[in-house]
Amino acid sequence: MMNSTRMGIRAGLAVLQSCALALAGAVAAGAAEAPEVSETLNFSAAMVPAGFDLDVAEANGYTIVTNADGTQQSIPVSDDAIEFEQQLVRSAAKSRTTWVEGPCGNSWINAVSKGNSGFISTGYVVPRPVIAKSWTVQVWGWSGLPSFSWTGPSGASWSSSWSFSGGGDFANVLPGSNVVMNNGTVCVSGSPGENFHS
Repeated sequence: MMNSTRMGIRAGLAVLQSCALALAGAVAAGAAEAPEVSETLNFSAAMVPAGFDLDVAEANGYTIVTNADGTQQSIPVSDDAIEFEQQLVRSAAKSRTTWVEGPCGNSWINAVSKGNSGFISTGYVVPRPVIAKSWTVQVWGWSGLPSFSWTGPSGASWSSSWSFSGGGDFANVLPGSNVVMNNGTVCVSGSPGENFHS
């Protein structure tokens, strides 16, 4: 009885060892085929409209109207705003830029870890100049929860970076981060995020 038990254990160990070797080979093969992660790889998310800032719209020559179906839109009413809209249409006709993500453009983040430091770059591309932004990136992980915020106006395309000491596991643009465009449209980030990479 003891001999058959030992033989059963040996057979079980042999099966377990061959499974472990097969698994190790599969992992090694997968690692050999895995592409290297580039430091310039950005994760993006659509920005979506979240209403209007009536004061900004009015200050820039627009008015917000409510359509019969309840939707709102910003309409240029001053000569300057009408001219700006016409220039925007002419520029778009000449541009090869394609807006892929969302009616308000897109936002992105890139989180890089090097040694004991983290480096974040973030930004957005929207269809109009930005009168105000409220933008915060949050780092999540074992070294605390550092964050950094940006405010103020910008062009239609904006990016910035931030470095910090310590590590992190994940970083994202916080939900609610937004921009207010010159026609009063408030665009909210889709909160892109990613794990830190080297």
